[in-house]
Amino acid sequence: MAEHLCPVWIGNLLSSPLRKMIQNPEKILLPHVTPGMTVVDVGCAMGFFSIPMAGMVGSKGRVVGVDIQEKMLHSLKKRAVKAGVESTMDYRLCVNGSLGLEDLDQGVDFILAFAVVHEVQDPATLFAETFRALKPGATFLLCEPRGHVSQQRFGDTVAMAQACGYRVVDSPRVPISHAVLLEK
Repeated sequence: MAEHLCPVWIGNLLSSPLRKMIQNPEKILLPHVTPGMTVVDVGCAMGFFSIPMAGMVGSKGRVVGVDIQEKMLHSLKKRAVKAGVESTMDYRLCVNGSLGLEDLDQGVDFILAFAVVHEVQDPATLFAETFRALKPGATFLLCEPRGHVSQQRFGDTVAMAQACGYRVVDSPRVPISHAVLLEK
């Protein structure tokens, strides 16, 4: 499913506390994630967003971390245990071009794809699978890095999401990122 994979060693840099100074997960996610929700983090890596989301959804919620690299998921599991949120977490390894969300059909309240769609070989499949997983009226926060993804390419990505049924409801400000909030 991936065209270019983020090396596992970079996952440590992306999970750095220094990154929180620029892209604070709580600040970015607070308007979208509430207690009891079922949320999906597509391209979760080592859990920079997944771990804070687990705290936000609480013990009655669920965070599904999806990644194509088993080593990233292994590191996320360790971090979830250390953070005390392992009971809230669910881990999915992308296999054969699928996110593995079939069992969540219309059961997800929120999806995050942060700096990952540009790495995906078939974004249309990603958008179709996430669309099926979301409850009607649920949202998807799509963010891509400004330095790596042009405005034109981001616009093409958003158009692809819209072709799968999503509609744009907001363009939140996310530091050093293109961002759009999509709704099913």
